[in-house]
Amino acid sequence: MENSKLSKIAKIIIGTTTSVIGLSLILLAYFLRDNVGKAWTYVMNIAGAIILFVGICFIYSLIKKGDNKLNTKQMTLIALMSSITVILYYFVKFNLPFFPPWLDIQVSEIPALITGFAYGPYAGCLVIFIRFIIKLPATITAGVGELADLILGFTLVIITSMIYKKHRNIKGALFGTLIGIGVSTVLACVLNWLVLIPAYITLAHFPLEALVGMMNYIPNLTVTTENFMLVYIFIGVLPFNLFRYVLVGGLTFLLYKKTHFLLSKIDK
Repeated sequence: MENSKLSKIAKIIIGTTTSVIGLSLILLAYFLRDNVGKAWTYVMNIAGAIILFVGICFIYSLIKKGDNKLNTKQMTLIALMSSITVILYYFVKFNLPFFPPWLDIQVSEIPALITGFAYGPYAGCLVIFIRFIIKLPATITAGVGELADLILGFTLVIITSMIYKKHRNIKGALFGTLIGIGVSTVLACVLNWLVLIPAYITLAHFPLEALVGMMNYIPNLTVTTENFMLVYIFIGVLPFNLFRYVLVGGLTFLLYKKTHFLLSKIDK
């Protein structure tokens, strides 16, 4: 009993300490980003995220009980997936000419979805959370854009992996992915309408006229301040997010069978 109490106290101390150190490294990278090289900023962000993840895992081990508790190997694999997510977010992104120029196609949710399929929604959300923490210091919307990405990532991972958890077969994975894509796309439209665009204008002080000007890439369509939101949501946000989530879901669906085999081998 005494040893159990000491073990719990040790986990609390380690979890709290590592979480604080990890957050401090990420914030330090943000404050020093103009004085240190870009490579060092990435190193500090990724190192901070990994240390923060360790802290979260220790805290998680105090909360979770029974068979749903993740073991050390699984936590290590989740940390690896989090690192891959960060690399994908920073280095694998591109624009397409038929979408608004400030919207980047990126596929950083793939490792989170694979993790959610393998270990459940909570594990997949951990990967999304690490991405959020690393993105937050570079915010230009006072954190609003990053918060929206966090909500959308959680939505996609939770819906997809929860449905798959109940129906662990190809049909369950496909159905869960399709539902996750649909709900996340609709939610993205709502968040852009009610939160993101107002945040860009009021918090980031990005003039509406500039956004209107950037939307005039569409031939034979006049975008004004009056019709901007309608045009942006239905011609920009809706098809963009539908295309991006279909790409993410499709690649996840194709990759999961191979990665699941690898994860199950490592996890033995």
